Amino acid sequence: MRITISLKLFFGFVFIIIFNVFFFVIVSNLDQINNITNTLKLHSEIKNHMLRLKRLHKVQETSVTSYQQVSRQESLDNYNKNQKDIEALYDTIDFKLDSIQSLKSGLVEESNPPETLSVAPLKSAIAAIKTYNHVYATMFDSIVQSKSVPVTPKRTRIWLEILEEQSDKISEIIDNAETLVDDYTKLQIKQVELKVDAVREKTIFIIVGVMVIALVFGFSFSKYITNSLRQLISAARSIGKGDFNVDPHRYPRDEIGDLASAFFQMSVDLKNAQEALIRSKRLAAIGEIVASVNHEINNPLMIISGNAQFLQMTMGDASPETRERVQTIIEETERISKVTRKLREIKNPVIEDYTSSGEQMINLDKSST
Repeated sequence: MRITISLKLFFGFVFIIIFNVFFFVIVSNLDQINNITNTLKLHSEIKNHMLRLKRLHKVQETSVTSYQQVSRQESLDNYNKNQKDIEALYDTIDFKLDSIQSLKSGLVEESNPPETLSVAPLKSAIAAIKTYNHVYATMFDSIVQSKSVPVTPKRTRIWLEILEEQSDKISEIIDNAETLVDDYTKLQIKQVELKVDAVREKTIFIIVGVMVIALVFGFSFSKYITNSLRQLISAARSIGKGDFNVDPHRYPRDEIGDLASAFFQMSVDLKNAQEALIRSKRLAAIGEIVASVNHEINNPLMIISGNAQFLQMTMGDASPETRERVQTIIEETERISKVTRKLREIKNPVIEDYTSSGEQMINLDKSST
């Protein structure tokens, strides 16, 4: 299968990009930190509401004392207003506690959480404050009604004792609730620190992982390209020295392989051109030799052949042995003439072994076809 360099680069970078998907893990942890931060904000708001609740309760005690002493309507109005504000704070604190519970349910629980955080104690504290405040309000209503319907001093004293007792309990529970909020805030801060450390570690791990993969990919890919180019350089040097026996099939099937194929095709063409040039030079040299041979041999040969033929015609009563010798001269000169004609007809010299010792010669019959 052919895979181009551009595709190899593409797949390599896609792999690195896919590895970066692990950053979503960090993003999810950042969401967890954001939830914890919102929880801390709600804790701070609840603590502020607790402080306001304590302040309103103190103002409420002042209104009760003032009304008890001088029975002014203004004190009663202040009490009723503070009571409405206190009840509104109860609802606000309950709502924020529910919000905290909702945020915590969205958090991914750690395998080993540092502490177990729950809003149940705070909700119980708010419920207890509501109960004690209800008793407190009921006792105060009884005192207000006693102004129009007289009661015994003993009963009034009992109501005042209950008011004081409920007031102390409310103050105590508010103080305990503030302590709980502070403890929860510290635990949440600890969780934030742990989350931040976890995000830092994962970020470092992912960045180092991406860098290592990128370096390995870059080194491997550059080595892959440079090795192929080094092989091409070595092949070019071999061809430059006249060695055309280079294997073009050891290169990858990509652009470098295409370059190698074109390079080796060029070397084949160069080898053929070189052989053709050598062959043409050889033919030219043979042609010069043939011309010299024809000039230097044919002229004397024609004189020898002509004189032999003249001698044959004028021999008369010469002996048979003499006639045979003259005929041999004529035949041999004709044989030499045929050889010179074959030399002129050489087209593609065919060299063959002439002797067992390795000497070679041109086959004139095969070279002229």
